[in-house]
Amino acid sequence: MSAQPIHGPELIPRPARTPLALYEAVAALLPHRLTEMTADQALAMTQAVERQSLKPLLSFTTKWAVDVEIARHPETLAELHRAEYLANHAQTPEERRQQAALAGAIVNAAAEAVRG
Repeated sequence: MSAQPIHGPELIPRPARTPLALYEAVAALLPHRLTEMTADQALAMTQAVERQSLKPLLSFTTKWAVDVEIARHPETLAELHRAEYLANHAQTPEERRQQAALAGAIVNAAAEAVRG
């Protein structure tokens, strides 16, 4: 397990937490996920209107800001994918817990970083 969950060089600067800035970052870093992001945004907008609340939009931008934060650091993204893979293919419950904890630590560190 790494001592610092988010590490390595950054591919792009951290984008603003706006839909357009995040879309541009996803296009640059995770283009294969643009369809998913667009669907998430449409759902968040629908829920915001239905609930008369900005919470779904804030959740959308937070989720994608975290994903972008991880993707900005290729070493961290690779470590997350490795931990998720190993958690899903673990031979023992302890190994599964350790790898799931590492994946969780990476996501939590990214969430903390985007919160500032």
